[in-house]
Amino acid sequence: MHRSPIGNLVPLDLEIEATLRRNKAERRRKLLRDKIVASILEEETHFSDSLSPDSPSSRESATQLPEAITMADE
Repeated sequence: MHRSPIGNLVPLDLEIEATLRRNKAERRRKLLRDKIVASILEEETHFSDSLSPDSPSSRESATQLPEAITMADE
């Protein structure tokens, strides 16, 4: 038996399974965030040649990056 963070006795195998599930979920969130960031940067790079730095589209894509990271973290 093992004590959980809140003090309850928990079988060790259940604690290990819960830890593995949390780690796996965290890896999936990070992978998704990295994919979103990469796709936004790729899209921005692809279109940056045809857009001027002062165009509204360029400014919008710059604000999408933090929003996408926040969504991926949730």
